[in-house]
Amino acid sequence: MAEKSGFPSPHDQDRILEEARKSVKKAAFYMKKALDEDNMREGLRNARDVLGELRSSQLNPQKYYEMYMQVFDELTHLRVFISEEQRRGKAFSELYELVQHAGNVLPRLYLMCTVGCEYIKAKEANPRDTLKDLVELCKGVQHPTRGLFLRSYLCQVSRGLLPDVGSEYEGEGGNIHDAIDFLLSNFIEMNKLWVRMQYQGSKFDLEKREEERRMLQDLVGKNLTFLSQLDGLDFNLYSGTVLKGVLDQIVSCEDVIAQQYLMQCIIQCFPDEFHLGTLDDVLSALPKLKDGVKVHLIMSGLMDRLALYAENRPDAVQKSNAFSRLQETCAKVIREHASMHAQEVIDMYKAMLHFTGNVYSDRLDYVNEILGECYKALSERPSMSDQKSETSLVNLLSSPLSQYDVIHVLCLDSYPRLMDLLKVRKRKDMAVKIVQAVVDGGFTVDSFENVERLLTFIGPLMKDVNGFQEEQEEEDIADEQGMVARVVQFLWSENPAEQFKILQNVGQHLEEGEFARMKYTLPPLVFAGLKLVRSMSDIKNKAEKEGGAGLEGVTFDSVFDWLLRLCALMVEVPQPMMSLRCLLQCGYSASEEAGLEETAYDCFEQACILFEESISSSAEKGTALSSIIGTLHRCHVFGVDNRAALVQTVSGYCSQLLKKEEQCKAVCMYSHLYWQAEDEDEKATTRGEPPVRNTSMVMRSLKRCLKLADKALRRRVMLKGMWKASTEPMALYVELLNTYLFYYERGNVEITVEVLQQLLDLVSSEMADREVSQPVAKFYQNTLDHLAVLKEGASKDRYKGINIPKVPTNWSSVLSAIL
Repeated sequence: MAEKSGFPSPHDQDRILEEARKSVKKAAFYMKKALDEDNMREGLRNARDVLGELRSSQLNPQKYYEMYMQVFDELTHLRVFISEEQRRGKAFSELYELVQHAGNVLPRLYLMCTVGCEYIKAKEANPRDTLKDLVELCKGVQHPTRGLFLRSYLCQVSRGLLPDVGSEYEGEGGNIHDAIDFLLSNFIEMNKLWVRMQYQGSKFDLEKREEERRMLQDLVGKNLTFLSQLDGLDFNLYSGTVLKGVLDQIVSCEDVIAQQYLMQCIIQCFPDEFHLGTLDDVLSALPKLKDGVKVHLIMSGLMDRLALYAENRPDAVQKSNAFSRLQETCAKVIREHASMHAQEVIDMYKAMLHFTGNVYSDRLDYVNEILGECYKALSERPSMSDQKSETSLVNLLSSPLSQYDVIHVLCLDSYPRLMDLLKVRKRKDMAVKIVQAVVDGGFTVDSFENVERLLTFIGPLMKDVNGFQEEQEEEDIADEQGMVARVVQFLWSENPAEQFKILQNVGQHLEEGEFARMKYTLPPLVFAGLKLVRSMSDIKNKAEKEGGAGLEGVTFDSVFDWLLRLCALMVEVPQPMMSLRCLLQCGYSASEEAGLEETAYDCFEQACILFEESISSSAEKGTALSSIIGTLHRCHVFGVDNRAALVQTVSGYCSQLLKKEEQCKAVCMYSHLYWQAEDEDEKATTRGEPPVRNTSMVMRSLKRCLKLADKALRRRVMLKGMWKASTEPMALYVELLNTYLFYYERGNVEITVEVLQQLLDLVSSEMADREVSQPVAKFYQNTLDHLAVLKEGASKDRYKGINIPKVPTNWSSVLSAIL
């Protein structure tokens, strides 16, 4: 059954090809045999039989190419024999006349090309005349496929025989003009044959025919490749002869496939400086191309070549006024090709942007002009609603973000107009691109107006736009809002009043989003506010030292009021633990950086209320209490009354923990509230009260810990096997021992050598007959080793009265397993 293209079925073609290859192989065998016997006439007759198989019309281009390559290889033997005949003194003129008597035109012309080129190589024939005759004689084969392969053969075997500049055939055999004429003539005839294939057969076979034509395009392009490789081809010859002839043929053929391929061949084959010098000629041909030619690909290729050339010769490209000429051509192409798809328009202007960014990197006004022209073209095209077009537009809008300052790009008046052409889903994708550009480029947005502009563009990430709602996985929301959170850190003005105004504006935008978004974006906003507090503190300190201007337009109270409101909003999200952490950070900042006792107290008060009302999990309570104690320990601004109230409240929280182990560890941390180190940051200590050093309350707390540890241990023994504690009771004793050592090393007079010795004996006796885990055993061993080092160190006099107990004998197996 035949294919729609007019060729037999693939199975039949395989059979026909196999039979033809066998015939070629058989005829080639007899040809070689006759040539080996020096029987020229018989050899040529068999060569004619070899070539006769190329007369087939039943093979598609791909199958025909396979057979052509086999015939080409077999003719190599004939070319070698003819060359040897010349060395033996035989005249080529007789042989050239002899092959002209072959019966069929196709084998005759192949033989004439073969012998004629050997004739030229032997310098017995004039290259100019012989090649001119051959290129004219090939017109005798007008079958498209057979004619294309014949002329391709002529082009291939004549390579190196052209009268090029510096060639051994230049002079009487012709000159560079003759070489160009030969290749141009062959190119024109091949293109005509190639185009003719489009109009043979039924219109139902069109798609198949176009596919077959594309298989043969390199045969036609080979002529242009050889033209570009001529040594004598200079700019004058290229612009005056070659380009003119090639463009005339491309435009006049009025074939989409040919015009598309050959225009791209011109751009890829010839040097960049030729393109720059003939830019007007190439550009003027583009609007004349038929509808359906992907002009944007041609423009893209041309502009990419010029952009690469500009890397080495930027002045040459800039002086040529290439931008205006390319811009005019784009506009003219769009006018002439009204049916051009929106995606193709976008891709063409994207290439224009890429070219502008490489050649005119300092001309942002050029970018605005390109975007404006693109908007004008797209607003008139219904195909803009196509998803592929929107994706291409996102890529176009993303292009300048990587080459210029993001904020400067967003300030272009054409940029938002183009972005408005996108649907909400794609606008969100574009918002992601903008955020990534800001973060990756490290751009700082330092004015309220620019921040407002940026927030407008990335709005689809922060809130639902025009009622558009999208079902998202939690992981996707976290990724998107994580990017927004990073952007917040790049919004910074050196003017505190303006920076506070910026942060308030950002907060308003973020609050318009749902709680699912706010739980990721509010915490970074709080920390941005704390960064502002540090900056304000530095300005205030500098003004106090140097007598300059202080804070203007903003106060610490207003900033902290705003921060407390954000923390309260986080509770509603709900994120009580994050809100508590932020409140504690605000309290620390109010204490150590702003020196505001009442504000710091308010922060801790709200944190304590949150601890009581919103945190229910036992594990979270323990973590939250640790954070409260650690932050309060570092705050020095509080007076006696406020500090006592907070410390007393924390003491009650320690008793509220469910397990004795947790209470013991909490009270152990709580003891540090009565002992602040003297080596704290000097700036912090000068803002408030001196460090707290209440030795008796420390000792009281530690005794309380011992009682809790004892209760935990007794309960563990009593309920052994019934439950598993989160912390081994024996580990509590070792932790307490280390805490006692900590306070002793820092000079707490309530803890003496006698107290340490009593505790060591207590811990040793409690552990003597108990099973302990490997971590606890190692912890205890390290503590005793540390004591031994202290006894031998610089402070050995303070520890000489301590008797270090031995490790219980029943631990040897545990420790050996560890070591």
